[in-house]
Amino acid sequence: MQFFSIKLLTGLLILVTLPVLAQVAGNTQALVVPLSSAPTANGMARVLTSQGRPAECLAPVSINRIDGEEWVVSAKGFLIEPGIHTINGKAALDTTHCPLIDSNLAIGRTADLQVDFKPGGTYYVGYYHAPANTDEWKLVVWHIEGIPVEGTPFERTNATR
Repeated sequence: MQFFSIKLLTGLLILVTLPVLAQVAGNTQALVVPLSSAPTANGMARVLTSQGRPAECLAPVSINRIDGEEWVVSAKGFLIEPGIHTINGKAALDTTHCPLIDSNLAIGRTADLQVDFKPGGTYYVGYYHAPANTDEWKLVVWHIEGIPVEGTPFERTNATR
């Protein structure tokens, strides 16, 4: 009986995971590829998400939604096809330099970040949590490398800090 139960559970587990694995495999081949594929991914944009700046209230993020669909990507970052994409994810806040002031600690879902990714660009994405009002916390591109730009909107807005 125990042998039969193990076989049945193994079969069910395989049936349950196949659609998820197929979706992940299908997604990673088209729009997003791992950073480890960088030498073979010409024409892609690099998105780095693991580097925060706690002193500037920028937390690292783990992206889990791209263009409204759930994705499984590395917490360090990934390569993405050029063009306009929306991204969202989860952040781990370091409140050492930016303590929580708002008495409303219920942090809702943050708005998607829309970015026009350019080929060859490196985009540093983080979660900005400096404002006292948690409703103003948001995902930002806090730095761009590899393409000619005069700072990101985040860098221009926070240049005087």
